[in-house]
Amino acid sequence: MFPHITEETKAASPNLLQIYWTNFSLKNMERTVHFFEKPGAENTNDVISCLVDRVREGDIDSVVVASVSGRMATIVAEKVRKQGLKTKVVCVSGPKSWKKYPQYQFPLITRKEQSRLESLQVKVVNNIDEPFKPILFRDWWEKKTLKVPHPESDLFWMALICVGGHGFRTAIEIVFMAVDAGVVQPGQNVVAVAGTGRGLDSAVVLRAGRFNEAVGRYPAKRLKIEEILAMPKKTIWRGYG
Repeated sequence: MFPHITEETKAASPNLLQIYWTNFSLKNMERTVHFFEKPGAENTNDVISCLVDRVREGDIDSVVVASVSGRMATIVAEKVRKQGLKTKVVCVSGPKSWKKYPQYQFPLITRKEQSRLESLQVKVVNNIDEPFKPILFRDWWEKKTLKVPHPESDLFWMALICVGGHGFRTAIEIVFMAVDAGVVQPGQNVVAVAGTGRGLDSAVVLRAGRFNEAVGRYPAKRLKIEEILAMPKKTIWRGYG
């Protein structure tokens, strides 16, 4: 069924297209899924709200946040802790290799922000490069596992952008990075949030795993997105022509 969207809701969230209530007959669960008219930071509050609602259910091991400066991770952690939730919060920032990019000023996370993150018991990942590397691919037609080299393996990321945009792709990427850093364990149930440029516009629940096994031989180790909590309908093709 579809609940009525009031004028107050529209005024508070002008970029929110619609909210669907989805009934899963197996466990008789209800989910609120946000589909935004366009990507961007204006969706941040709605993303954080649905994230906190989902974490309240008690089956989430970690919340993983894409946050270069640490500020967005601080905001998310404050909201989570305010609800009395002790769920682990992970901030995924940029690695030292980003020093080659002039738009980034190091340290990416200031001492003041680092102190705030520590006070909120947020784990920071800032030593793991983005998983732009070879990937194992299970060819089910030929019944063999192939090693796809980089940059051909970037097709994996392009496919995710086609599905949900850059925030959606980044939310999945940071979970791979958190697993590589050892702060999230493979198989754990996590909520990951990210955005397009600044802020947040995407939230997903997924089973954590390693990038090189995401589409590999073993089904139990493959990427599995359990739920989409929020995503924009439109995609801005940043850097993809």
